[in-house]
Amino acid sequence: MIDIHAHLCFRDFDKDREDVVERCKKELSAVIVGSARKEEGECALELCRRHEGFLFPTLGFHPTDGEGDYKGVIELIRENRERIVAIGEVGLDYHWEKDEVKRKRQREIFSEFIELSKETGLPLVLHTWDAEEDCFGMIKDAGVKRALFHCFTGKNALAKEITESGYYISLSTSLLFSKNVRKVARDVPLDMFTLETDAPFLSPDRESDPRNYPWNIKITAAKMAEIRKMKTEEILEAAERNARMFFSL
Repeated sequence: MIDIHAHLCFRDFDKDREDVVERCKKELSAVIVGSARKEEGECALELCRRHEGFLFPTLGFHPTDGEGDYKGVIELIRENRERIVAIGEVGLDYHWEKDEVKRKRQREIFSEFIELSKETGLPLVLHTWDAEEDCFGMIKDAGVKRALFHCFTGKNALAKEITESGYYISLSTSLLFSKNVRKVARDVPLDMFTLETDAPFLSPDRESDPRNYPWNIKITAAKMAEIRKMKTEEILEAAERNARMFFSL
């Protein structure tokens, strides 16, 4: 089992990060440690260095951070090209950002990361909340070869276009709550999807524990297996196979 997107360097894990990693080692094959800011990325690099061969870092910049220190993130990516497995999360967010001027700036910054992906040969892990169509159009027009739509919540018809273009869809624990995501899980090709938790976000049971954990991909896999009338193990095996392919693990 591989969780392809967990924010293990988020502050929610500050008190017990190493304990969480040790449990992950007992239950999973690997975890991709995602980041969306320079400081988080620096933490991810160090954490993955301590757990080399099990944790793998990605470096990115969250679109809602405006200008932020995205140039610093770009430099960090260039400096650590051989240590990271993808650029991300990067992309667009129209859910939280309604101002068109700021959305335009998001697209400009995203374009720089697209070019960086082409320059380095690293795949893109995309944040696309309510901006799935624009993200898809931008990477397709730019000729991006490898991209993964992290925590995909877009329409099923768009998911079909995305996978037919050779890009991956990542399904999170939002599958448990969203009818739309369940439709995507029902129809996505078995060689074009991965599983993630987006931990510590999207807890499957916020009343008992507000944090999500990488091993909860088992819950998502079980629901997807139910929808597709398959065995949970088959879903987990396919997701791991696809993750290893996409991230070149």
